[in-house]
Parts: sequence; structure tokens; C-alpha cells
Amino acid sequence: MGWMNRGSRPGHRGNNLFATINYCNKDSDISAVVTFVEDSANPRSYQKAQKTTKNEDLPYIDPSVIIAAGDAGLLWLVIDNIVYDCTEFVHEHPGGSRVLESFRSSNCSWQFWRFHGMKDMVEFGLPLRVGRASGIQNKFKEPPRFVGLRKLWGSE
Repeated sequence: MGWMNRGSRPGHRGNNLFATINYCNKDSDISAVVTFVEDSANPRSYQKAQKTTKNEDLPYIDPSVIIAAGDAGLLWLVIDNIVYDCTEFVHEHPGGSRVLESFRSSNCSWQFWRFHGMKDMVEFGLPLRVGRASGIQNKFKEPPRFVGLRKLWGSE
């Protein structure tokens, strides 16, 4: 047997209910948090996921909502089809706010991985996730990486 707890987001007004269901199976160590977003067209309805939430359990966000987030003053970035809300983090970014601002509502996967590793993603990225997406394009074409050219010319 398990238990279930259903609640709404504190301070939420209006007709759009934002509900969270917590489920814990007491017979095993399985627990999950499922978040429902009734107003999926409103970018402000999406909340940051808990660190323990798996990427595949994040809500799907339509590309039009990701673009609307930028128009609403939110700074959302997409890395490997996961949407990150960097609105508050932008002021803490070591590379400055300009770097993140240039990718507002767009994909920056290859740029992120050129300068960051998995440790950075786990430490800083996990708490910023708000959803999953598909079809969000990178504004810039990834240049080819030339690795191991010394071996081509015979010098080591």
C-alpha cells in the first residue's frame, strides 16, 4: 500500500489549478512527484522540478510556450531537449548574463557542453529544469571539432 497527497500551489489565484501529487509505495523505495499544469499555454504555470525528478517525468512544453516565455520576461534555455528556467540564475552565471541572454528561448546544447561538464549540469542545471521540449533549434551551426591532427601529419 502507498499514500497519496494532493495539494495546490500556495498563493495561486484564478481558474487554473496547479496540482501536485506525491506518491510513495511503502512496500518498496519507489516514490514519485507528479505535477499537473492545467494552463499549459502559460509559461508562468511551469515550476522548477525537484532534483529527484527524472527528465522523462518532466511535463512536455510546446515550442510556442517556450517562445512565449521569452516574451513574458522569462529566460528559458533548452539543452538536450530539457527546458531550464535561468531567469534568476542569469545573475549568478560566471560567464555573465550576456551569454545566457543570447540564447533566450532557444537551444544552446553544443555551446553548453563545450564549456561545461556533467558536474556543472548536476550541480546547477538539475534545480532549474521546468520541462521537456522538442524541435527547438540552435541559432548557430556547430563548427567541426578537429581532434588528433598531429597524427595526420606524423608528428607526436
